[in-house]
Amino acid sequence: MDKPANPAPGFQRNPDKVITVELYRGNVTVRAGDTVIARSARAKVLSEPPYPAAFYISFDDIDFSKLAATEHSTHCPYKGDASYWSVQPAGEAGMTRCGLTNNRSTK
Repeated sequence: MDKPANPAPGFQRNPDKVITVELYRGNVTVRAGDTVIARSARAKVLSEPPYPAAFYISFDDIDFSKLAATEHSTHCPYKGDASYWSVQPAGEAGMTRCGLTNNRSTK
């Protein structure tokens, strides 16, 4: 059975690239020290060898009052544009990739 073509530019150049996204079975809590930044029972795990697996958490499950948007952004030809956020008051030392700028929900 042929796999469906992915329209992302990276997959057009490298159709054999494998990225999987699966529902994580369990709860995920993201903390900065004692402060809870995110808590989710519906997180997803993205696997993209050779990189370590990463959790994707819906924006609905993130407490953005604890975060400040940065001007930093990156582009992945497979997953799109990403924006970065800093944990308050950690500044650049607390910078983390929080989500895709072209898709506010990772549901």
